[in-house]
Amino acid sequence: MLKKVIIFGSGPHSRVVLSEIIQLKDYKVIGFIDEKLKKGTIVEKIKNSSYKIIANINGIKKILDKNTYGVIGIGSNFVRKKISTEVDKIFKNFKWATIISKNSILNGKIKIGKGSVIVSNAIINTGTIIGEHCFVNTSSSIDHDNNLKNFSSVGPGVITGGNVTLGQCSYLGIGSVIRHSIKIGDNTIVGAKSLVLKNCENNSVYFGSPAKKIRSRKFNDTYL
Repeated sequence: MLKKVIIFGSGPHSRVVLSEIIQLKDYKVIGFIDEKLKKGTIVEKIKNSSYKIIANINGIKKILDKNTYGVIGIGSNFVRKKISTEVDKIFKNFKWATIISKNSILNGKIKIGKGSVIVSNAIINTGTIIGEHCFVNTSSSIDHDNNLKNFSSVGPGVITGGNVTLGQCSYLGIGSVIRHSIKIGDNTIVGAKSLVLKNCENNSVYFGSPAKKIRSRKFNDTYL
């Protein structure tokens, strides 16, 4: 039996998640969950199928059954955490899908947490642990024994060496390169095309080649 999936959010990231799920044999997307758009609004049309808003969060209870799963298609780490906390509080034992693109490469022993999304052409090597509700974007290369903590995300074209740690709610910008054995703290942003050669503090923004701390940041500061 196909697993029915609902996608939280209706923006660009949600459409990326949709495009990955519809290529998988075990899942069927039944619609999007959104707090602002009207029920029935079409989010995406692919071939002969239209994918629509089917409910807000409180309306989920009308469509939930034992074969329904959810995934959050929102790029902001802070918003993903907020939504997952709200859903888990309202709906006990809610099932979160782990979406792994059929076009990604996973080598060896890897752990990927619930609610996480691995996008096309990503490469993840043995010993790596991906936490819950993480997002590993297009053509990123995550080497051996990395540890991506919950609600962290990796932009397109990122390269990490071995034994890299990425803290909770932290983000690696497009095309950034992280040297082996680097530790990046919680709620920290690495800007696009940055080269990280030293450990990065919590609650900070780093940028440049080599990357330097340019400012501190609050937990819910925007970055996308």
